Amino acid sequence: MKNSNINQAYFSTSQTAKMLGLSVGTVQRMVENGIFKAYVTQGGHRRILSSSLTQYCKQQGFSGPQATPEKPLICILHDSAHVPPALGQLGQWDHVKLITHPLDLMGIQQHVGTFFIDARIPWLHNAPLHLQDTLMQNAHIVVYNSTHLPSGSPLHLAQKLNLFDCDISTDLVYGYMLGSAHVSNDATHRPTSQ
Repeated sequence: MKNSNINQAYFSTSQTAKMLGLSVGTVQRMVENGIFKAYVTQGGHRRILSSSLTQYCKQQGFSGPQATPEKPLICILHDSAHVPPALGQLGQWDHVKLITHPLDLMGIQQHVGTFFIDARIPWLHNAPLHLQDTLMQNAHIVVYNSTHLPSGSPLHLAQKLNLFDCDISTDLVYGYMLGSAHVSNDATHRPTSQ
């Protein structure tokens, strides 16, 4: 096992299994038996603390896991009253999360690289949207349907803000992924529906 610096706070069970050469089921049992310290997301997925994984590797005589940084999440906050067909496709892409209710933001534990935000969302401009929070602090903000964005919206305070007049589309998201500095070098194929 190669030595590397672990630069993320947690790993999924599949990442851990791949690093250790174990099955996902074995890693899940190790979490259940307390070998790894982990938490469970709202979606029921286990997230293993990197410190726990590092400690396990030291105990087993490994120098440390070879970490593969997880791709940043893309969150699409969309007005539930206007649902274009593209949302169905986008919801099936890896690393894309669709959000239609503000409470859904609370369950996100993964690093978010980009927020695509529909300017027509009624709760967006009335509910407190804290752009200072760590979730949104370093993320790129792409506001689509931007002609509907009120001048007093807190989104105008975002440091990395892009405005688009058009509605959400697979081309918009994919094009942004290609041009983004967060896209990994191995992303050579367009995401497809499963």
